[in-house]
Amino acid sequence: MFKYTYQLRLISPAFLGGADQKGVWRTPPLKALTREWWRIAVAPAAAHQAGRIKREEASLFGTAADDTQDGSRQSRVRFALAHWNEGTLTQWEAGEARVAHPEVKDRNTGKERAVGAELYLGYGPLVFQQGTNLKNGAALQAGELNTLKLAGPESDAQALATTVTLAHWFGTIGGRSRNGWGSLSWEAQDDTPPVAELCVATLAETGCLHPLAQCLKLDWPHAIGSDALGPLVWQGRRSFANWRDAMKFLAEAKIAFRTELGFVGGQPHREPQPRHVLAYPVTNHKVPGWEGQNKGRLANSLRFKLHGEPDGKAIRVVIYHTPCKPTLSFEGIDLLDTWQRVHRLLDANPGLARLA
Repeated sequence: MFKYTYQLRLISPAFLGGADQKGVWRTPPLKALTREWWRIAVAPAAAHQAGRIKREEASLFGTAADDTQDGSRQSRVRFALAHWNEGTLTQWEAGEARVAHPEVKDRNTGKERAVGAELYLGYGPLVFQQGTNLKNGAALQAGELNTLKLAGPESDAQALATTVTLAHWFGTIGGRSRNGWGSLSWEAQDDTPPVAELCVATLAETGCLHPLAQCLKLDWPHAIGSDALGPLVWQGRRSFANWRDAMKFLAEAKIAFRTELGFVGGQPHREPQPRHVLAYPVTNHKVPGWEGQNKGRLANSLRFKLHGEPDGKAIRVVIYHTPCKPTLSFEGIDLLDTWQRVHRLLDANPGLARLA
């Protein structure tokens, strides 16, 4: 049996909680994060066959009785946190940056109005209450530490090591984690194999790159996409002094690529448009035909992560794409062209560069 130990550090606040939605360290979200990246880690060996991966996942991580005809299975991977402390961030601090948003207008003047960068990226866990504030009153603070111990079958040690590497490079936990909240670093402790630094060579060694056009044929996130320019991974050209400055940059980047894909006609939209397949719902732009289908939701497959620099102070942003086919009807939309337009916008962003 392998035994790995990692120091976990939050690079940005995490909206992570229990049943009462109060901020607290818990193992279930870490188990979910591990399973998410394990699927990507083993997908190449399984020829990206979802059924095969699902069976292997049930065997390794266990399953509840109502998930399979084979009955309940106990996980063969063990997770143990050093503590289950509650979050210390109970009130959102003042000083949030504001960013321009061409689609947000002043109700009285009709002029463009700036929005809070953190509220924009964290809406849901964050709400506007005389300024940006926490909806449920507590979150895990950036800089918080914990220790995670993993143990499992020796036969799965390499796959789990690759899984942790991917989680360190790209993984986030909690609410609005696709927008960079709950960015988590994993540092190997004791005799645990060290986690490699992210670069084109180390990413390629995982085998988890897949051409964009091929990715869009499967309806689940199974790989980091790639194109003629390399992996669909962008890093900030410069580092930031703190997570707030980094999130401001990401808010500006997200507003830029989303608003570039404008809408034709007003709402409600009879048919989905390219902007809809990036993520749904979209404020003020409903597609009635999508409402009620999986609750009319599409998660954005273009995701954000914050990384701590080696000096332990500065922060660098990462944007990456795990492309997949939408689970909602998109007839008439060229998915490949839509995402290529977004990628070109990211390539043209002066603050970003493709992973080297």
